[in-house]
Formats: sequence, C-alpha cells, structure tokens
Amino acid sequence: MFFESCVRALMLARKELMSIATNRLALVSLFIPPIMQLIIFSFAISQEVTNARIVALNLDVGAEGESLMKAFNVRPIFREVLRVGSYRELDEALENQRALAGIVIPQDFSRSLLDPKGTATVQITLDGRRANASGILGGYISQIVSAHKVEATAEVSTRGLATRRWFNPNLVARTGFLPGLACIVMTSVAMIASAPLISRERETGTFDQLVVSPFSPTEIVFGKALAGLFLSSVAAAFALSIIVFGFKIPLKGPLWLFIASTELYLTSIVSIGLFISAMSTTEQQSTLGMFLFLPPAIMLSGFATPVENMPQILQSLTVINTVRWELVVLKGLLIRGSSTASILPNLVPLTAIAIVCVTAARVMFKRRME
Repeated sequence: MFFESCVRALMLARKELMSIATNRLALVSLFIPPIMQLIIFSFAISQEVTNARIVALNLDVGAEGESLMKAFNVRPIFREVLRVGSYRELDEALENQRALAGIVIPQDFSRSLLDPKGTATVQITLDGRRANASGILGGYISQIVSAHKVEATAEVSTRGLATRRWFNPNLVARTGFLPGLACIVMTSVAMIASAPLISRERETGTFDQLVVSPFSPTEIVFGKALAGLFLSSVAAAFALSIIVFGFKIPLKGPLWLFIASTELYLTSIVSIGLFISAMSTTEQQSTLGMFLFLPPAIMLSGFATPVENMPQILQSLTVINTVRWELVVLKGLLIRGSSTASILPNLVPLTAIAIVCVTAARVMFKRRME
C-alpha cells in the first residue's frame, strides 16, 4: 500500500514537471533571474568602504601631527584628505557632504604622544546620515591612529606583532555574505516553485479533476512537494556551484552533510509554500502570501543584522524561521568547516517545520476538497 502511494505521488510529480516544462516563460522566470541576482549582488553588495573623502584639521605644531596626516594620505581606502584651517571649514565640509568624516589633531598632540604620562587624543567626527559607511570608516581611522601611536612611542615592536584571521584570512567581504545570499536565492526559488502549485489548479479549472482522481490528499500534496523540491534543488545546485567554483569559496564541511542539509531546508520551504498555496483560492493570493513570508523571513534570518542584536521578542520569533537555521548551516559548512555534531542541532528545527507545514498543507487541502 505504501509503495503504491509512493508510485502515485511520483507519477503526479512527473505530470507536474511536464506541465511546467511546456511553459518556457515559467522556466526562465524560475531559474534565470535568481542566478543573475546572485551574480550581480555578489559584486554590488559590499561591506567595505573605499575611495572615501575625509577632512582634516591639523592644529599640532609638532612633527607627529604631520606624520599622522601622511599616514592617511598613503591609505588606499581614502580618495582624498581635505585640509582645512578652522573648525568652521571642517563643519561646512561635513554639512555639505564633501567629506564622510572629519579629523581634528589638537595642538598638544606631539607633546602628549611623546610624554610617557601624556594622553594623545584625536577627535573623529562622523557623518551620521550615512551611519553604516561612516561607522566602518571610523573603525579604519581609529586603527590608523592607534598604529601611529604604537609606532611613534615604540611601546610595542611592530616585528613582534602577529595577527591571525580565522575563516577569512584575506578579509574578503564577499566570502562573508555570499552563503547568506545563496540561502536567500534558494528560498526565493523554492517559494516561487511551490506556492502556486495548488492554487493554480483552482484558477485553471483543473481542481475538480484533481478531486475526482484516484489520488488521495496525501499523495497529491506529496506529489506536488516532490515537483517543487526537484525544481528548487536544480536551482540550488546552480547557485551553490557558482559560489564554490565561480567565486572559489571552498566547501570545508562534509559533502554529504552539505547536500542533506540543503535538501532538508528546501523541503521545509516547499512545505511552507504548499501550505500558502493550499490556503489560497487564486494564484494571485498565493503570490501575495509568498511575498508576505519572504521579507520577514529574510530580515529575521541574521543576514543583514545578527540575531543577537535584535530585541528579545524578535529573537524568540527567529526560532521558527527556517532561513535563520539554514544560514547558520551554510556558513558553518562553507566558511568555518563546522563538524557534523555542531551542524546537526540546526537541522532539528528545519525537520520540525517541514513536518508541521506539510501536515498543515495536507489538512487544508483536504478541507478544500470537501
């Protein structure tokens, strides 16, 4: 009995794939845009700040102030260092957005720097209208000032300093966000592939034929889930291949765990899509439900903002967010090379969400049939 049900579900999945294959526009919209987005966004999105313009007011009468100014001039992250002669000119440069940050070197900078008991300070003013970029630039400026103090006071020998960067030795920004971007692309494709599967039957008038067919509600739901899972798996394989082979981000975790976790995640997303489709009466409603799900799921995944920085109530909501758990898995396998034992706990929520949503989709579909 179980074997026969599996065969019927596979037959229904085959029928679904054949109907989608005849629609070239659907195939193109399903695969080409997400892959293009992955490639374009990988170059467009950057957490680095380059070619920034800063304004500097050097009030120091000693040599160390001028030496610090030269340290900013040789840095490639700065396009230009505008020198001004007063606080008013510095404020005007920031107000008119001619510079992203302002630096003020006080009069006693050289004396305080060379005095063992002195405290050499530098004032840094950032343009808060560009909070993210100015914050990153402020970190760069602070590092330059600190390095100059160490070199000038000779408190620490630069030859004795050794910095080791784990997981991303060259600090390539693309390495950090590409796994998350791939996760979002896979989520979008899986949702697009599954959300209209049931509602489309009602809109095209074939839902009644499906009801009187010899397929049970369970077989229908699982057959459509298999079709959506196959389509999203193909798209996911393309996206992950671009990351691993195109952008040279090595897979550091076990290959079998990488494949199994990806398929489990796609199953959970397809289950959510089928649940949305089962609740909808038209394809337009299922599309609307899809767009109601995607933005919160992405924003609460930790892709843009770490989950730990969110309010406690939002952190609690992320527990039921499949994207959050898959993001941890992808970063662990692609960047950190996490062990199987550390990855498996993240697969438990994905499994639970997949079971709950596919069961809810079956129940909803059965009610619609009645």
